[in-house]
Amino acid sequence: MNSGERLLYRSLIIIAVILAVIWYGQDAIREGWTTYVRSPYNEVESGTDPIQTYRRDRYRKPYRYPFTFYQSYPYPHMRYGN
Repeated sequence: MNSGERLLYRSLIIIAVILAVIWYGQDAIREGWTTYVRSPYNEVESGTDPIQTYRRDRYRKPYRYPFTFYQSYPYPHMRYGN
């Protein structure tokens, strides 16, 4: 084996490793964020998909209910001042 063949084999291995890392990393790039509405007061939140929340009973209405204010994140909607 001469030095030219060694260089070729090493470069092919490096290219194969780089392609494997890129191919494997494509699934990790997708974050899966989604918006959802919590009941009973229709509060808009964002979270990962599938949403894994637990039930938390609220024993009072949101602060200054039914007063709402405009919020542009995650999309334009009216939000209570919690």
